[in-house]
Amino acid sequence: MTKINLMIAVFLIAAMSMFAAGIDGKWTSEITTQGKKGETKVTATFDLKSSGETLTGIVTTSAKRTANLEITDGKLAGNQFSFKTKQTNKRGETIIVWEGTVDGDSLNGSRGREGAKNKVQFTAKRL
Repeated sequence: MTKINLMIAVFLIAAMSMFAAGIDGKWTSEITTQGKKGETKVTATFDLKSSGETLTGIVTTSAKRTANLEITDGKLAGNQFSFKTKQTNKRGETIIVWEGTVDGDSLNGSRGREGAKNKVQFTAKRL
């Protein structure tokens, strides 16, 4: 009986590692947002690294200017991920919440201001 339990445990750990390893690397996405001044296209490049259920890395965004945003509170559970980035501008700091799923060579998710109902959908492709 203990051999079976050990085999099941090893299988589950291996399966979780496969999902986690699937997010590591560089990804790119073009995100379209709607604002007071109309539509804006933002290119986002994700440089992601997982360790167990922790996700770290940098998100580089470029629209009018380039910003390198450190990932905080990054989580990974199976193929689901979530993390936050902090943007600073003239009006102060804004926390952006990113969440979604890993599907092979695609990240499918949404991003939006912390506490806001409106979210913008995105799909990122592995580089």
